[in-house]
Amino acid sequence: MSRVLALDDHPLILKAVSDELLTQPDIELVGKAGRGDELLNLVRDTSPDVVILDLSMPGEGFEPISAVRSLLKEYPKVRVLIFTGSDEPFQIRQLVEAGVMGYVLKSDDFSLVLAEAIRMIHNGKRFFSAAVVNILLADQNISPALTDQELQVLQLVGHGLQNNRIGGILGLSETRIRNILTEIYHKLDIREDGDINMRVAVVNKARDLGLLLRYKNDPK
Repeated sequence: MSRVLALDDHPLILKAVSDELLTQPDIELVGKAGRGDELLNLVRDTSPDVVILDLSMPGEGFEPISAVRSLLKEYPKVRVLIFTGSDEPFQIRQLVEAGVMGYVLKSDDFSLVLAEAIRMIHNGKRFFSAAVVNILLADQNISPALTDQELQVLQLVGHGLQNNRIGGILGLSETRIRNILTEIYHKLDIREDGDINMRVAVVNKARDLGLLLRYKNDPK
């Protein structure tokens, strides 16, 4: 069970997040708030595993990067998932350096990714939505000629997920996932060498090309 605390200054967003998480039997929403300066007190009072944090929050002295650093210094086992409308690459990288484990944009269809993001970062893995990955790739002038869906599948393969799990997350059949992987193999010039070897090869090549986000202190 993942205990989740959600902070967002927009009541409708908080309600949408609450409604979504209530449908997940392995996720418990233990608290929510609309002000950034309530963060540390709420973490102390609710003992969450994961904090969902918006970046544009009212509150005296609230600054998201400093807030994340202060939170993780005092509560190092808490995982932070940014859920925001901000898509500035430099700020995303600063937040990752500060210790956030996931980043999802409000422009994403978060009903498809939010719960899985919580599960993955609770288990020590990073989660970045496909839109965030594309923003960072564009900022690095990397043009892999992969579609958003292909990038999303590639990220999940990089996390070690199998086709049935990836299909469940993305709402696609295993056959569709296999077809997407075939296209990724073609685009990244991965030669036929058995499913396991090709998955390893595509992950290694994607890392070499910078298509998988790798930061210091990433869980192995």
